[in-house]
Amino acid sequence: MITQRRAQVALLKVQLILLIANLATAAVPGRYEALMKQQSTDEDMGLYSVEDKVFIMTSANFNETVLEQNRSVLVEFYNTYCGHCRRFAPIYKAVAEQLLPWRDVVLISAIDCAAEENNGVCRMYEVMGYPTMRYMGPGFQPGVKQYGQNLQTQNPDEIRSQLAKFVAAENQTATTNNSFWPNFQQVTDNDSASSLFEGLSSQREYIALVYEPENSTVAIETALFLLHWPAVQVRIVHDAATAEKFKIDTIQNKLALIDRKGNATPFAPSEETSDSYSKTIEDFLRAHHFTPRPELIETAHSTSSEKLNEFGAEHKKIIDEVHRNKHFVYQADLEQAIRTVLHNEVPKINEISGERLLALQRFLAVLQRYNPLGANGQELVAKLSSFVVQFNQQITGKQFEQELQRLEHQYSPIYSSTQFIGCAGSQQHYRGFSCSLWTLFHYMTVQAAQNDQSQDPLEVLQAMHGYIKGFFGCTDCAEHFQAMASRRKIWSVPSKEEAILWLWQAHNEVNQRLAGDSTEDPEFPKTQFPTRSSCAQCYRGPSSTTSHLDISWNKDAVLGFLNNIYNPEFISRYGLQREELLHATAEKLRQKRQIANVFSDIDMRMGMLLYGFCIVMMVIAFKLFAFKGYRKKPYGHDLLGKV
Repeated sequence: MITQRRAQVALLKVQLILLIANLATAAVPGRYEALMKQQSTDEDMGLYSVEDKVFIMTSANFNETVLEQNRSVLVEFYNTYCGHCRRFAPIYKAVAEQLLPWRDVVLISAIDCAAEENNGVCRMYEVMGYPTMRYMGPGFQPGVKQYGQNLQTQNPDEIRSQLAKFVAAENQTATTNNSFWPNFQQVTDNDSASSLFEGLSSQREYIALVYEPENSTVAIETALFLLHWPAVQVRIVHDAATAEKFKIDTIQNKLALIDRKGNATPFAPSEETSDSYSKTIEDFLRAHHFTPRPELIETAHSTSSEKLNEFGAEHKKIIDEVHRNKHFVYQADLEQAIRTVLHNEVPKINEISGERLLALQRFLAVLQRYNPLGANGQELVAKLSSFVVQFNQQITGKQFEQELQRLEHQYSPIYSSTQFIGCAGSQQHYRGFSCSLWTLFHYMTVQAAQNDQSQDPLEVLQAMHGYIKGFFGCTDCAEHFQAMASRRKIWSVPSKEEAILWLWQAHNEVNQRLAGDSTEDPEFPKTQFPTRSSCAQCYRGPSSTTSHLDISWNKDAVLGFLNNIYNPEFISRYGLQREELLHATAEKLRQKRQIANVFSDIDMRMGMLLYGFCIVMMVIAFKLFAFKGYRKKPYGHDLLGKV
């Protein structure tokens, strides 16, 4: 009995210590709020790092990089969690590396639309899919529906060719203050060797004449590749007769170098490509002791790129936790999914109307019913849903963002976590939001089946379909999902339990499609879920295949498994910074009841003891002091009188 009481008192002390710690955390929310508002301004947060030749733009430097410049810029609007963007990133890096010599005329850059701080830029430029590449020329200013010229290809050679055409088509008067801009006026029969050098700097020792066939950009590209060689200027020849005048054979020798004395030296590059042409000219210049501008001479890069991708010990603990508990669902991931949807996905859309507006209203309504956030978060979603419902025709992303910020200021703090846990990747660009979004919709299908707030079996699936079609930042993923939904007859799901299983099967199909893809995290391969180690009874007999089509599933067991792991009472709160924002779990409530019982027991005994003690003390006090001076005391007498 004494041991039990001591344990109860010890538990009480622990609870008091935790309470004091929570109060201390609440007293200094600044650090937590700073973490919540941390953006991708760090150079190592997006798909490109300082080690790449891609110029990284944010809302802070976008305008000064793009607007009213004396050179062009190619901007890739991308989304970090977009699988298609991740696959394209190595290609874009290679393009930037190859076109680095062009940078005085056209800058290769990128901006991450997954960063909340960049919402305004991506919204203003009406980026509707990712990746989107836009060319913006010298003196560029955006206008109504004028946000640059789209590049409709992701082929490196085609990107280079389109860029060359855009640059060559620029009005020369807009680039007069850019001394590096090539002279794209074609050489005519009226030109001579001496006239070609008129007005040129004395540094120009050679004119490189390149015969460019129709529909080719080989000469334009060659001129751009040689911008950093001050000893030569590249000029374009389209006419065969003019080419022959300067000793250019339009069949074999399509390149010639003219010196200031008028001497012409023909060349026959190994290939009819700008790379081969520029290399031929560079080799000639180096042989004659000419050098490029010093600032573009290659220097050894530091090996800090590996350090940029390293995670700290805390992240390693998270990865180890997830490996140990592969079937756990984490509160942090649910919150990160909601936060990304509300703070990034929706606000970056410029005009939300029609089918997209209806999809947003449905999504918020479902989120309000099955909201995993705490009391503050539930109040915010409810108010936000009411705000959006009042719009019948259109709401702008800016209006949505402003109302969200107002509500967050009113009900803050909202989120108990600042990071992914179960959806954390072994490297920066793996998993993350896409994983957490699946988790959120699985959670809501299970909650819908366990609640009677709506009788519509399609409410969550319909909200998911509309959201992915209208807002999800991975265009390629959205198209795949819509095609799969149609093929799997999403609108024919008959019950809420079947909705849970429909989403589970769809997710496994996506895992099957992306298994082995370049976007797959090697530490978290895309296998069929649940695995045998997580739910052996979910499989009917042994199977050597990992294809979702060939596995014989016990769907009743799968349904029970999903209902169990997405039960709010079993959602893991590992890694939360502010758990006090959430509703107490059944275990917490049980502990509180135990503590309350301990307090009641002690209070009863102590109260009775104090009550008895007080009665005794009052009796004693009464006897000692109440009748003092009123009772006659007998005195003894002797011969001398009173004693």
